[in-house]
Amino acid sequence: VVLGTMFIAFGSRSLRAAGLSLIFPGGGFLYAADPLLFLLTVAILLVAIVLWWGISAHWAIPLVSVLSAVGSGLMANGPRPFVSRHTVWPWAIPVVYLLAAAGIAWAVYHFEARYRRKLARVPELNAFLAGITSGQVDKATIDPTEFDSELLRWVYEMALQPLDQFKGFDWGEQIHGPTCVRYQLNFLGIALALYTVNFVPNARQSVEAAMANLIDKQTDLRVWRYWRTLNTIGNFDRNPDPIVRDNIMISAYLTDQINCFEAATGSHKFDEPGSLTFVWKDGRTFAYDHGTIAAAVRRNFESNPLGLFPCEPGWVFTACNAFGAQALKGHETLHGSDHWEHVEPHWRRGITEEMLTPDGNFPHIRSKLVGLSFDTGEVPGGEYYLQGTGSFVDTAPDLAVRGAALALRGVDAKVAGLADTIVDGVLPLEFEPKFERNTFIKTAVPEWTRLVGAARGVGRNDVAQAALRGMERSCATGKQWPARPLQAGVQTMGIHLFVRWATPNGTAALSVGGYQPPTGPILSGATWPDVLVTKARSTDDTSLDLIVEPGGDSPVTANLHFEALHPGQHYRLVGERTSWSVDADANGRAHIGFDLDDRQQLRLEPVTTP
Repeated sequence: VVLGTMFIAFGSRSLRAAGLSLIFPGGGFLYAADPLLFLLTVAILLVAIVLWWGISAHWAIPLVSVLSAVGSGLMANGPRPFVSRHTVWPWAIPVVYLLAAAGIAWAVYHFEARYRRKLARVPELNAFLAGITSGQVDKATIDPTEFDSELLRWVYEMALQPLDQFKGFDWGEQIHGPTCVRYQLNFLGIALALYTVNFVPNARQSVEAAMANLIDKQTDLRVWRYWRTLNTIGNFDRNPDPIVRDNIMISAYLTDQINCFEAATGSHKFDEPGSLTFVWKDGRTFAYDHGTIAAAVRRNFESNPLGLFPCEPGWVFTACNAFGAQALKGHETLHGSDHWEHVEPHWRRGITEEMLTPDGNFPHIRSKLVGLSFDTGEVPGGEYYLQGTGSFVDTAPDLAVRGAALALRGVDAKVAGLADTIVDGVLPLEFEPKFERNTFIKTAVPEWTRLVGAARGVGRNDVAQAALRGMERSCATGKQWPARPLQAGVQTMGIHLFVRWATPNGTAALSVGGYQPPTGPILSGATWPDVLVTKARSTDDTSLDLIVEPGGDSPVTANLHFEALHPGQHYRLVGERTSWSVDADANGRAHIGFDLDDRQQLRLEPVTTP
């Protein structure tokens, strides 16, 4: 602006035109009597603003100014299509300054007014927070339904196909949103970890293989090759390594996914050096493992003065940095590292001083370079009180309590009102399906998912379960893989599943508690795709409750291998229509085989003889 003003005040006709384009992009064309080029420049400026966010082209807006300055400067003394040579419109000078002032005034007013509205709410919100009593909401232990079986079956098919195949996934642009395959892999993996600890802690073989495959698929070049383009445009860095710099949306998300895998299964598969190797087009390899990726996340946090680090060059997302905190907290729990201990003060300063707004909300996105934050359309309203799959419970419990209180304000009364409308265990609501961003799939699943989460947040599991039945009634397709059992995109399905299956334990419990070995009998046989095990839990450390069904449409022979039994103990496997008896051998093992033609609820229990 200073340089442009000097050009206007002391320069020639050409410099004056160039200076006006520095004041307001394209303003020099208006001075040079070409309003069409001025309007075209404004249109290009709008595209540059989109590219600034869309592909981290931080240079796009300045480039439009510079190019329009050069172009208008050359045109000021050149031929014009509609006016004579050397024609200029001096009145354009004050108009261009007014346009620039109006643009700045609008931006200042928009941001300042939003800030002041939030600030004005502080006394009311503080009074509300002072009057609440925070307490732990008990989460119910529930049994999987037949629809859970269909969902689990679908996830297995998605996860256990060959590593280089992605049949059934949503493919599209890989920078933002639901068509990013890395998010689809991540959310399905987290959902399976929660299914493991909540439904099949005593039968982990099939689900462990599925989770491991979803992690391994992250190294497929088609999943991460976008990063070299984004890194080149935003950082002027052609290094394709997807872990070493910025890119929290792979490094932290992948670390957190491995944390969940390890906490759910106890497997150290991805602690082996080079167990996650990314191979670039020219053969270059970037070898990582659980520990080295976590270390890279820590380095990125520590090297960014903002306290948080970018998902994309120059752009910091609160959600991604919540995953980054979970990644380091979970790794510290599992491996005793000091990553979170060292990063937590740095991260907390970034979250509370750089991101937190006066009314307790966090903006979804903020520019690391200029500090601006705006609604990108990715989340409702562009802000939220809580973030991460653990809602800050594991990484910032104080923010979790406050955020939950604000987010759930008034929800208990609304949920109680819904409880009165439940008919035969089903919530008879209807949500209007809306288009997902990028996939163009119309779905109501996100609204149902939010309702389930809200009901559980206020301790109304009855409403949550009725909402699930209502969603199944209105959103189920009756289809099998590679189609979806719900009318929704894969990412939406993944988010729904890790909300659906996050009871009684969510990801925060995995992050804080780490791996908890199962107690009681273990089912080691009966694996997918022959048999689908949807429940395997022991409530008393001596018996085992099971739900098993054929993996396909045809009857199968179910070979159930049991471990961790009392040696020499006589056991009985009781079904709905029959029962079997077996003695544990000296190693505490036993085997029972039978024909399985439909879904069976079974219980293995020791038999006490007189």
